[in-house]
Amino acid sequence: MLANYDPDWNIEDLTDAQIYAAIRYLEPDTSSADEQKDDTPTTPNFDNGVVICVCLYIAVLVCLSFLWFNSR
Repeated sequence: MLANYDPDWNIEDLTDAQIYAAIRYLEPDTSSADEQKDDTPTTPNFDNGVVICVCLYIAVLVCLSFLWFNSR
């Protein structure tokens, strides 16, 4: 909890510049977050679409091989 928490402040009294400054303060720095993500080699960097396509490709190959072996 914040030490100087004041529940009586009115958000309508804030200027746009103060609101934008608070948002910039609360948002994480995206450039440092990208660097931290790339530093961990254990985190896979796969795209979900690529993984789904590879799984579907393998499933189609398995089905075709099953049909080919049963037609012999």
